[in-house]
Parts: sequence; structure tokens; C-alpha cells
Amino acid sequence: MRRLLSILLLFTLLISVPSFSIAQDYTLPGELSGGRSYNNIGLMGEIAINLNVTLVNTAPYPKYVLVNPRYDFRVFRGNGSEYLYNYRTSTGELQSVVSRELLSKSLNYFVGFWLAPYETVVVNFKITMNSSYPVPLLDFNSSCGDMGRLTKLTYENGTLVSAVLNNNGGLDKLVCGSIYPQLINRPIFLSVRSMFPILDRNIKVLRYNGVVDFRITNVPNFYSNDKLFHVFFAVVQPVVFLDGRTYNYTPNYTMTYGEYLRRFVWNYSGITKPQKKTINVTMPENNLFKLTDTLLSGLKVVSFRGVDERPYNGPNFPVWVVFMGDRIDITYRVSWNNNSGR
Repeated sequence: MRRLLSILLLFTLLISVPSFSIAQDYTLPGELSGGRSYNNIGLMGEIAINLNVTLVNTAPYPKYVLVNPRYDFRVFRGNGSEYLYNYRTSTGELQSVVSRELLSKSLNYFVGFWLAPYETVVVNFKITMNSSYPVPLLDFNSSCGDMGRLTKLTYENGTLVSAVLNNNGGLDKLVCGSIYPQLINRPIFLSVRSMFPILDRNIKVLRYNGVVDFRITNVPNFYSNDKLFHVFFAVVQPVVFLDGRTYNYTPNYTMTYGEYLRRFVWNYSGITKPQKKTINVTMPENNLFKLTDTLLSGLKVVSFRGVDERPYNGPNFPVWVVFMGDRIDITYRVSWNNNSGR
């Protein structure tokens, strides 16, 4: 009887405990913890990079090489105990972990690694998604302005319960436009010189190869149970390696940047492309000087052979046109080789 009363008492306590709901607001645009921002259609961009770099010290004495600690790095020699890696905490802040082996060999309180005389070594540099590099994304511009746009979403336990709609419209503009996939990012250009600005002529970079991961997340959709919202946009290759060879795009890109500007934008948007106006210039007639092929001195001018004009087709880096709900990862490989050094 006492056990039955205990069970009934426990059951009564369980059903009498109030249910707590977890509310989450998303303003559009807005920020996540740690300052990672997303644009006015909820999109957040991040980059992860993983590169293996081969370096050589051509000097007859050891060199201490300085590194950028925003990258994780590990020196591939011995037991691989020379390393540094970063991670993002629950508050979104970046923290670094440095191995004791690396610290014990540090110089002047700078992190880096030693290269012995004439030593060649491979170093892995990477930024993982746990410490991703944020890519600012441009806001989507509507022909209707902000009218008709959702500016705040409120979720409870992952379910959308309310939204703020900009309904400040007038009597005009009942239908004010259509949506086409606008470019929402700008590429970052990297060269061998910018990646390895080493003044020491004895430290040479022989090659690098690796992979880039560009992740785009529809923040309100991804972090909730209600998968209500879809987005339509275009992005360019986020990191363009000016000296390197880029290949193995996954998924394959839709078109080049030049094709996007010259053809796709005008065809899909339905907007008439402005035509260049030809300007007719009429020379006034007078008897002061007449255009001839003879100089005032009487010498005959040799006729100039014109140069064939070649149209500039613009840069050819890839563009992806994306329709998605939650998230997409765009990856590609890159390599560069120069056995003679930089």
C-alpha cells in the first residue's frame, strides 16, 4: 500500500510540473552568438580551408617561421606534436589550444616552427567549421523595397508562433516586381605573394594543395523544426586563387561570372537591357584647316593600321544559382606548384 501511494505521489508530481517553452527570436538581418551575422533573408556564410604547404629552408642555418594563428596548423614531422588548433565556444568566441611541444620551441613568445638547415617540411594549415571564417553576405534588394518582407520571426520549441511583416504599403504597387537570384557575396582574391609574404629569401614555398568548403546556412530554417522558408540567390566562388589551379567543384557551378552578368540576369529577371546610344559628332565646316594625310611641313603621313578590338568577356570564376531550404556546402580543390620556389 505504501509503495502504491509513493507511485501515485510521483505520478501526481510529474503531471503537475509546468511545461517550459524555449523561445527564440530571429531578426532579419541579425547575428548569432560570437558576432556571426546573417543577411536580411536569413543567410549566413562561412568558409573552411584545408591546405598542405611544402616549405624549404635553403640557408645553412636554422630558421624560425612565424604563422597566422587564425589557421590551425600542424607540422608533419616526428610524431606530429607541433600543433595549434582553434575552436568556437558555446558563446561563439574563438579559443586556441597550443601543444606543449610547440610552446617549448617557441621564440620571442611568438608561435611558429623551426626549419633546420636545408630542411623541407610539409605543414597543414586549416580552418575548420568549428572555427569557421565568416563571409559577410550582401542583403537582398527587392524592387518593392522592404514592403512585404518578414523582419522578425519568433519560434517556441522550434515551431514558428509569430512573425513581423512590413505592411507599410500605399494604394499603388499592388504587384511591384519579381525575384531573381541576386549575387550576395564578393570573392576574396589570394595570390602566392599575399598568402606567403615572406621577406626571407631563404624560406621558399614549393607547393600547396587542399580544399575549400563554402557553407551557406538559412539560419531561421536550419535551427528550427519548422522548415517553412526557402531562399533563391546566387554566389560566386568565395576564394579565388590567382596563381593556383581550381578543380573538382561539388556541386558543379551553374555558369561563369561573365555569363551571369551578360546573359542570365537580363533573361531571368525579364528586365530589358539598356542599349548603348551612339553619339553622332558632326564637324563644323570651315576653311581654316582641312583634314588631309599631309603635315604642314609637306611630309606625307603613313596611314595607321588599326588594332583589332577584342571584347572583354569579364572574369571567369564560377557562379552557383541556388534554391534551398536549410543549408548548402560548396567545395572545390586547389593546387599550386613551383619547384623553383616563390
